[in-house]
Amino acid sequence: MNFTGKFKNSRGEIVEFKNGGDLRSAMKTAVQKDRAISGLADDLMTKNDSLTFRSYLASEGLTVKDAIRALGIENIGAHQVRELYANDNTKPLFNAVLEDGFRQGYEAAGRAGELVAKTIPMDQMSYQYYTRETGENDELDMKKIGQAAPIPVATIKLNQDKTIFVHKRGAGIEITDEARSMRFDLLALHLLERGRQIGRTDEKVAIHRLLNGYFKDGSDAPKTMGVKTANDWKLSDIWYATQYHNQKYGLSFNRCAMNLKTAEAWATQKEANGTLIFMNELKEGNMPNVLNTTPFISDQIPDNRIMLVDTTSALAEYSFKPFSVENERNVKTQVEGSYATKTSDYVPFNTDARLILTLDAAR
Repeated sequence: MNFTGKFKNSRGEIVEFKNGGDLRSAMKTAVQKDRAISGLADDLMTKNDSLTFRSYLASEGLTVKDAIRALGIENIGAHQVRELYANDNTKPLFNAVLEDGFRQGYEAAGRAGELVAKTIPMDQMSYQYYTRETGENDELDMKKIGQAAPIPVATIKLNQDKTIFVHKRGAGIEITDEARSMRFDLLALHLLERGRQIGRTDEKVAIHRLLNGYFKDGSDAPKTMGVKTANDWKLSDIWYATQYHNQKYGLSFNRCAMNLKTAEAWATQKEANGTLIFMNELKEGNMPNVLNTTPFISDQIPDNRIMLVDTTSALAEYSFKPFSVENERNVKTQVEGSYATKTSDYVPFNTDARLILTLDAAR
């Protein structure tokens, strides 16, 4: 099975797919030109990582669907796994197709991306930590400057005492030789379920970082604030916290994270006369909004705690290798595995961009 045919790419050019050694050379060249992953070219090629084929497609202005059509396949779901798995020429496409399957579940069940302000590419697995410092009076406001008077500044400095390290995380599936007769549409269901679990665990890492910070010394842990009356919190307590933070730091919380027990207490808030405030929402099966958005429910959040987050600056993801699928075969067991992995970690950026409301303590 080979790639055949000419296609019009996204730039309006006519492109013909490469095959065999020419394809591998083109893939490696494309990766080497991709600044985000160029340093990983040899390792990615060795593992038949899906990033290599996707880089080649991107360089040619093509898509995975174009590659499938270039094999003369109309419905890949009806084909057996062995048709691409056992062919060295089409194995790059196989891992790209598997990546789509993993990613569908990963993005459906994992919500870490909803909390990330920006992804920072890395060219090695450690990154220097930079901090922003202000003057003695912590003055950041724009102010009138007298003649020859100093202008208040914030200085970005390298913190030599701290370093960010990322680690590889992932999970996969292994397919025995006998199982290669399964159709792709059945394999897709397995990938979907596996991807969901990967997404959920990745989300837990992001929530953990927001709750506790990245550094062991606690320097980037969030601040806390109590409520007006301990163990008797109300809507006004969230309103107060958001207004206080906006006045003090100029930040606007736009997400609210809590566990299911706390979410139930929120949904069943009552008026003074005992009437449910969110009766209409509950009748329609909807979760009442907080800060104009659906609460981010996570079992990582402890009881009696609500985490308010400004997602525009609270969390950054430091990424050495993006989400992709790599391939490896165990000669002894005759089992071939495909593994969805990413090498990254989440680090709080602006420590003040999140706040923990302690519902069992008074402010």
